[in-house]
Amino acid sequence: MAYALAADNFTQAGSKLPESIKETLLNSFRQLLRPLIRIVLRNGVSYEEFAETIKVVFVEVATRDLIKGSNKPSYSRLSLLTGLPGGEVERVSSLIENRHPPSTQNLNRVGRILGAWHQDPLFTGPYGLPLELELHDGPNSFKELVKRYTSDISPDDMLQELKRIGVVIQLAGGALRVTSRSYIPEHSDAASIQFMGVALRDLAETLDANLTDPEGGYFERRVWTPIGIDLRDSSAFSDLVNEKGMEFLETLDNWLSGRESDAERLPDQQKAKVGVGVYMFSDADREFRED
Repeated sequence: MAYALAADNFTQAGSKLPESIKETLLNSFRQLLRPLIRIVLRNGVSYEEFAETIKVVFVEVATRDLIKGSNKPSYSRLSLLTGLPGGEVERVSSLIENRHPPSTQNLNRVGRILGAWHQDPLFTGPYGLPLELELHDGPNSFKELVKRYTSDISPDDMLQELKRIGVVIQLAGGALRVTSRSYIPEHSDAASIQFMGVALRDLAETLDANLTDPEGGYFERRVWTPIGIDLRDSSAFSDLVNEKGMEFLETLDNWLSGRESDAERLPDQQKAKVGVGVYMFSDADREFRED
């Protein structure tokens, strides 16, 4: 039978927990890093580049999340906490102060446009189906859609981007038809790397919150098969996850959309960004299968 993840699943599956918390943590990160290292090696990232990124994150988290207080912590304090030499802490701190992380704002804009095109009554027709929109004419035109939901981007630029990622087609008469409610980037698209980082961060933040406060954390469950299933059934399971997972996410998206509109004029301190991620996992295509 399949199990929902619980604290004793490891012993049910026959695994032995290491003795120390640190050993358990490092073993868990070893499992986490395997697919991540596979991705960075496949994309030409060297060990030195990856290690430099780890240094930056160590100092960043120690500075912003772990050391409380209004004053900036000293380099010696950060060195003590991270284990990095004082000179390295000073160098990395300077990098953090001067770097500009990549923005996911464009990804959010695309998501808002696609969501509104499928949900806003101004841009949907009978049975809630998205309308084919004229580019510049009328109150329910593509221009109006962009103006309402991404006012800092021109309709022409947004259209080019939506065409590039394959979610909008232009018909012979000039009208625009949306072909997808969600944007799933191609593997070669740099946006897919950004999505990966956001998804992993959000999952890790949930796990961290639940480790810190097991009674008041966030919903986080999974179903899995300790014994496994017939390889021939794995594609059918994938189809089931795709169908039911999208139904579930669209239900939540509908619930959130109305409340997001109501909260649009609230100051940032009165708003919370919330969401749910759904993912499937399988070792059917892996040459190396972890325990």
